[in-house]
Amino acid sequence: MTDNRRRIMNCACFILVLLFMSCFGHTTASGSCTPKLENALFEDLLSMMLKIKGTDKNNGIHQHDKNFSAFAASLTAKKILGSGETVKFDKVWTNVNNNYDPSTGVYTAPNSGVYQFSCSVMSGYKKSLRVFLWKNDRKTVAVFPGNHGHDMATLNMVLELKKGDRVYIKQGGAEKYIYTEAASNFSMFSGYLIR
Repeated sequence: MTDNRRRIMNCACFILVLLFMSCFGHTTASGSCTPKLENALFEDLLSMMLKIKGTDKNNGIHQHDKNFSAFAASLTAKKILGSGETVKFDKVWTNVNNNYDPSTGVYTAPNSGVYQFSCSVMSGYKKSLRVFLWKNDRKTVAVFPGNHGHDMATLNMVLELKKGDRVYIKQGGAEKYIYTEAASNFSMFSGYLIR
């Protein structure tokens, strides 16, 4: 069990003990837990603990999560982007089920669902940058970090995707100077399936 899972399991156990004590140990001014509420809370916590604990031999991914998808990648070198160039975030930190392709910079949705995407970019020193989050061949939202120094900007977007939809970050306008340092990973792109 990884340290992160151990911490989550410990927290879940702690919450379970607190709920047990609050429901059985005493009543509050607003009353006590009803048997129906106690049972529902217990079942939710038990389900959460089993999900955390129960893994298969597929790199620690839960058996029920084979349809889950998540990625996080960063840029390893500063660059002057070409007009309309897709940014290839080439250092992959996480790529559950390999739906992000660092050679193209494109994430392909493995299933229909609701997804969360985030991108943080830094402009070159006293240079400007404008990038857009694209869904297939359609612009969604943009960020413009500015040109006062090494300026940062972040975008967050929730998109409803169909299986096979593509999401990526693409340069737009005349602003094209993206900055990063290999040891600091200032510019990054990530996303995951919510449901």
